Amino acid sequence: MPHLDEVLNDIDRDLDNSLERLFAWLKIPSISTDPAYAGHCRAAAGWLKEHLEALGFEASVRDTPGHPVVVAHSPKNSGAPHVMFYGHYDVQPVDPLDLWQTPPFEPRLTTLPDGRKAITARGACDDKGQVMTFIEACRAWKAMTGELPVGITMLIEGAEEDGSKFLPEFVEANRD
Repeated sequence: MPHLDEVLNDIDRDLDNSLERLFAWLKIPSISTDPAYAGHCRAAAGWLKEHLEALGFEASVRDTPGHPVVVAHSPKNSGAPHVMFYGHYDVQPVDPLDLWQTPPFEPRLTTLPDGRKAITARGACDDKGQVMTFIEACRAWKAMTGELPVGITMLIEGAEEDGSKFLPEFVEANRD
């Protein structure tokens, strides 16, 4: 695939900035199963919308009877396929807190016993880390080529950890 080496090199060059963005998002305690965190869930959705818009996506935070959904579209390239990316910004509860070696919403890079590096924070693996991987790939691709190779729609919900109760209704109402 043309440009792939350039994109991968750009990702490596910008790793510190990528981690800074991810850590900022991981600091938001978007626990969807606890109503006390509803404002944090909305803040996580707003953070995501802002960063997608900065990449040139048309993004919006859309209300549901539960937590909001972030929908973003990249401009379509003539004749290119269009793909949809699904993810979620909500995280599991952190209790019991005494089992955490470090505070769950203070992300840090750690070295595992086998020498591999890992990010420790609630949401780093499920699912903010994966969502951010896709966003950072889009960022690098656009930086190296000026545009994404395909049209993209992102649907990032805020209640997956709470059963996605309102997602089918949302998707049905927003099929277009």
